[in-house]
Amino acid sequence: MKTFFRLLYSIILFGAGILHFIREKSFRRIVPKVLPLRKTIVLITGAFEIIFSLLLWMKKGQAVTSKLLAGFMIAVFPANIYMAVKKIAFKPGGSISPWLLWLRLPLQIPLVIGALTLGKKK
Repeated sequence: MKTFFRLLYSIILFGAGILHFIREKSFRRIVPKVLPLRKTIVLITGAFEIIFSLLLWMKKGQAVTSKLLAGFMIAVFPANIYMAVKKIAFKPGGSISPWLLWLRLPLQIPLVIGALTLGKKK
């Protein structure tokens, strides 16, 4: 089961990381405008997601990787809140139910818990 979850988490991270580069402008919209270098933030977080997706498969350092990944998930959470508060759709010019944006927020909890779980030894 842990291998399945590691694979799923890795695929999600890798896909999201790649999308940060392919659809950078879409991701930039959810970075609060008060922050400088929003494009750079999107590209760096995308790179981190790709790196984490690969690090999940390294046997050494899983305890550290899982804690860093959990911290990363917490660090990007404000962007998800910003997206819900500002009612930002996933696609520029698109629309989305505000309920979906708010219901999406609790999904971050299993991502944090899952990251920490992956770092535990059997």
